[in-house]
Amino acid sequence: MVAVGVLVAFLALYPIAWLLVGSFRTGTPFETGEFTWGNYVDAYSEQGIFRTIRNTFVFAAGQTAGAVLLGTILAWIITRTNTPGRAVFEFLTLVLFLFPLIMAVFAWTMLLSPRRGLINIVLMAVFGLEEPPFDVASMGGMIFVQSLYVTPLAFLIIAPAFATMDSSMEEAARMTGARTLRILGRITLPLAIPAIASASVLLFVIGLESFDIPQMLGAPKGIYTYPSLIYHAIGVRYPADYGLGTALAMSLLLATLALVYLYRRLTRRSERFETVKGKGHRAAVVDLGPWRWVTATGCAVFFFFTVFLPFGVLVLGSFLGFFGRFTWAMFDRLTTANYPRLIAHPRLIDAVFNSLGLAVIGGAVCVLLAAVVGFVAIKSRLPGRGLVEAFAMLPISFPATVLGLALLWAWIVVPLPIYGTVLILAVAYITRYLPVALRTVSGGLIQMSNEFEEAARMTGAGWGRTFWRIILPLMRPALAAAWLLMFMTFVRELGMSILLVGRGNAVLSVVMFDYYTSGEQGLLAAASVLLMLMILTVVIIARQVFKIRFSQFGSA
Repeated sequence: MVAVGVLVAFLALYPIAWLLVGSFRTGTPFETGEFTWGNYVDAYSEQGIFRTIRNTFVFAAGQTAGAVLLGTILAWIITRTNTPGRAVFEFLTLVLFLFPLIMAVFAWTMLLSPRRGLINIVLMAVFGLEEPPFDVASMGGMIFVQSLYVTPLAFLIIAPAFATMDSSMEEAARMTGARTLRILGRITLPLAIPAIASASVLLFVIGLESFDIPQMLGAPKGIYTYPSLIYHAIGVRYPADYGLGTALAMSLLLATLALVYLYRRLTRRSERFETVKGKGHRAAVVDLGPWRWVTATGCAVFFFFTVFLPFGVLVLGSFLGFFGRFTWAMFDRLTTANYPRLIAHPRLIDAVFNSLGLAVIGGAVCVLLAAVVGFVAIKSRLPGRGLVEAFAMLPISFPATVLGLALLWAWIVVPLPIYGTVLILAVAYITRYLPVALRTVSGGLIQMSNEFEEAARMTGAGWGRTFWRIILPLMRPALAAAWLLMFMTFVRELGMSILLVGRGNAVLSVVMFDYYTSGEQGLLAAASVLLMLMILTVVIIARQVFKIRFSQFGSA
């Protein structure tokens, strides 16, 4: 336990300690600096800083409201109603979860850019509009795109609350003549308040730390949020302003720590809403009557616009040398040249191997560490086990850009030869996403009876042998689900990678970001199609081999 505790404490605290030191130092991580308060003074006297703060909170609140609303509706329809095609819609929610944000940004740029977006062109032609009605590169566009693609996270948190809810109170209300919508508003939704509130806080944290969409859609138009301003200070300015970046990063870290503390308080006080007791219960399916076809149509339309239309546009774009306005003439310019160019691109090939190695091996290491931490925290009776779990869960408060900058300081200062290598990315990914893996694995550990360890102990087996020979084999489904989640997360991570990638450790998400910023639209579309097909292939194989159920992701 001591070894595990020291390891997770080192992973969580060491880089943040150096970030704190760096925020009060002059110079860069490569230099010996002096103590100063000037970084914070410069950060909060920066022109436009208060506009950035406002943008950050508006974006976080907007995407939270949209995602929680959509996630709650989907959760209720899929788990509690007799809507046709619920299993298909549940699978499409997983596909939506797989969609990397960089792909979503590019797809919706092709659909909602003011002058050449397909939807704008169609609406202008149909209604005779002189000006395009939508602009994806705006605060409203940023919130819209982000809301769509974090909706699955809201679904994962809220759906279990609906699925396990005792419906006896709903049935009693129905016997008094109450209609379905009244029951939903007066009984069902209030009982799901803990799940909805925890989803809201967690998504608000995600909104505060989100980098991909604000940087790709907002920053080119001067709409900065905290993470994009941190990246601008470190990765765009010349010379890089590390003092400004570290001061902003510490401020963002304090905000997310406070919100994660609120999230933990909300999840601990959920006993006030308990409806599932020791007696038998069941979550009855709500018969919507003819309205079930309306909900089915609504779900079909939602997934058409979030999954099929964006992916279809990416496929079309991958066969175009340059994406212009949508016209019939573009079909005369179709070409397969982008795919051979990708294969011949040495940096992309290296990036694919690096990303796959990090996702497969790094994900496995992260899950194994999570399993050990979970075993110590849940199954052992050792004093201090709660502290080990607390250290392991701490990085959930670290925004990706903040942790990336912290690791930049930490591993340049310490003379270990991992800066600029794939290993520093593995350390970053494992540190940042260990809490997610731990939450997924913990569900399987909690369900496992202590009889197994007791029987092993009676035969003289130590904890190591018990863990390796009994616990790990019995936890195979939960471990497989956690690894699959880590694979999907590692292969598309951008916020930390963009600060830590050098010439020798390129990853796929950063190469695709470079394609986006340099205007290589055909290559980006082709890379997006290949990435999505690769992720889908791994997910389908893993689900078939390990019999992973979608609900196993819910504990994350």
